Amino acid sequence: MQLRAAELAQELGSQWNYRTSFGPDATQTVFHGHLVPRRASDDLALPWTHPAREQDPAR
Repeated sequence: MQLRAAELAQELGSQWNYRTSFGPDATQTVFHGHLVPRRASDDLALPWTHPAREQDPAR
């Protein structure tokens, strides 16, 4: 999947972040990835977080 995401990003051009997680404790219940187009002015802060888990001190 990572290889195909890299190929797709190269075909599309520009700059990208690729993000995936594995398993419910990593906030993923359906296997998938994100190919996120980026530019200096997009104001997208990384890493992404899971708000509900940040508020749960048991996690």
